Amino acid sequence: MEQEENLLEKKLKNTPKQKEKIFKLKEEKNFNSSYSNSSGKSKYASGNVSIYKSSFHSQKATKHSLEHMERESKVTYLLEHDSSVNDNEIYEDIEKFKKQAPQIYKAKIGQKMQATSKANLIKEAVINVKPDSTIGDIQSTFKNLNKEFGGHFILATSIHRDEGVFIDSKYDLKDLEYVSSNLSWKLRSTNEDVTSEVIDYAPNRNIFFNSENSNWYFDKEFKNKADTSKFQKKINYHAHVLYSNFDKQTGKTARLDRKDMRLLQTKVAESLNMQRGLEFSKNKRMNHWQLKRAIDSKRDSNLKNKESLARLKDLNNQVSVIRKELKENKFDRKSYAVLEQLKRELSKEIKSKELTINELRNRLDEYRVENEKRRTTIDNKILKKTVKVKEGLLKSKEVRIYDNLSVEGYVEKAEQNQNKLVSENEDLKQENQKLNDFVYELRHHFKVFELDKLKESIKSKIPKVEKKINNKNKSLNNGYER
Repeated sequence: MEQEENLLEKKLKNTPKQKEKIFKLKEEKNFNSSYSNSSGKSKYASGNVSIYKSSFHSQKATKHSLEHMERESKVTYLLEHDSSVNDNEIYEDIEKFKKQAPQIYKAKIGQKMQATSKANLIKEAVINVKPDSTIGDIQSTFKNLNKEFGGHFILATSIHRDEGVFIDSKYDLKDLEYVSSNLSWKLRSTNEDVTSEVIDYAPNRNIFFNSENSNWYFDKEFKNKADTSKFQKKINYHAHVLYSNFDKQTGKTARLDRKDMRLLQTKVAESLNMQRGLEFSKNKRMNHWQLKRAIDSKRDSNLKNKESLARLKDLNNQVSVIRKELKENKFDRKSYAVLEQLKRELSKEIKSKELTINELRNRLDEYRVENEKRRTTIDNKILKKTVKVKEGLLKSKEVRIYDNLSVEGYVEKAEQNQNKLVSENEDLKQENQKLNDFVYELRHHFKVFELDKLKESIKSKIPKVEKKINNKNKSLNNGYER
């Protein structure tokens, strides 16, 4: 018993205190990024401590963490499709570390490592960085965290500069600040909220990249091409770090309480020369899906507010113009009736503030196109229009040609008539088949002389119709048996 107590006392004596823990990394590694110049500074634009806010969010690493960090797995939401803009560094074989840690723990502590400790052995931190942050900056940050709290041994690091969104706004991005707590935008100089004047396009959600031609589109089918030259790129500069709080020298794991976590956020901001987030903030951190839904909802609201709402006056003016067009082009009554029905529908949407000016114009333009197609002929003839055709450099003559919309409408109507005839033909075939079946049944009954059954069959098969019998037919039938 005394020997066991002495052994435990000896272990405690040899265990360094928290402040004595040493940051162990492979010092022979060149931690400066390939994007750094000879002075050790990144070739990216210099960051401003008053602009960029720090954030350190840690969770248990997954088996796919390293693949994502090094872009070995497919990422569908990239803004820049060139992974060379990123920096990657691996300091230690992660699988080897996971095997060694339980062995070291048993040797140092004298018991097996618990399953929960094994599962949480490797952590992944996502850290906000500046455009000019380097791998060396991340290394220095974790050295400071190790000095203060112990643990925080880096296994792998990546700095990502290929994620972000397109921004459509009249303001320059450098003059804007994004407030993640309430998903809003404000001007740095005046703190004025300009959220309604900023629209974002997130890759693979609101805008889609076609790898075949390297163009962006507003739809997954790649039909509506986007002119991204009108947008600004907001890069999400951040780092991923795989690390462990397990100390291989002592066999112990550093643990942080709430007070430590608040201090950690301060240390990270100081180490990276960034602005610290609000301390003691009551804002709850949203998970990925909650954040996605909130951003999409805010974005839809911004798009709606970006355009001015339509008024009844706007509708009346537009409808008045269309009525004149109908009169000049001698449209029929049905065209006026369809227009009035559309006007009633649009009035309801305007009163409920659901319709913008642009939407109103689009709906009325759709009416014009459909109305032209509907009016395909006059007196069963396709409409014609007069156009001028050049006959040399100075001469031209007027010719009559078929109107394109009239031809399209005529073809559509012809197709509708053809489909109607096909349908009617099918109905006739079915009726004919029924009559053939009836004739067959009649012949069968005549052969077996089942007259009573025949009468019942005739009553059930022949449809009832009102017979108009004139006096002549009546006189012929009176007293005679035909």
